[in-house]
Amino acid sequence: MESNLNPEKNNPDLYLGLGSMIYALAKADGRLQLEEMQLAKEILADEPYGSLALYALMLREDYDETVDEAYAFAMRRFINQRAQLTEATKKHFVNILQRIANAHDDTSQKEHAMIQRFRRDLRRL
Repeated sequence: MESNLNPEKNNPDLYLGLGSMIYALAKADGRLQLEEMQLAKEILADEPYGSLALYALMLREDYDETVDEAYAFAMRRFINQRAQLTEATKKHFVNILQRIANAHDDTSQKEHAMIQRFRRDLRRL
């Protein structure tokens, strides 16, 4: 019954997208900061496929993927799974990004702009 009520909770593809989006956000201002990484680990530990999201984030960091590549990958995951991407999940994912952006004292304009772009892109799905 749970899977019918919360299809996003049983969809690992959404969490591959989330991990990639967190990476894109963290790299938006140039580099992945320690505070952002620590908070991402804490937040993702409580998510259904958090370890998968964290793996996606770490893999992108290992390959030093560009912000645009990571963002595009994440959006493809969300587009492909739009039927399972509920309004509550969209809001939850945006809130996660906001929390990570606020992990250090100076949320950059680039991070803020990326969150706004993500919010707009999700609305279109």
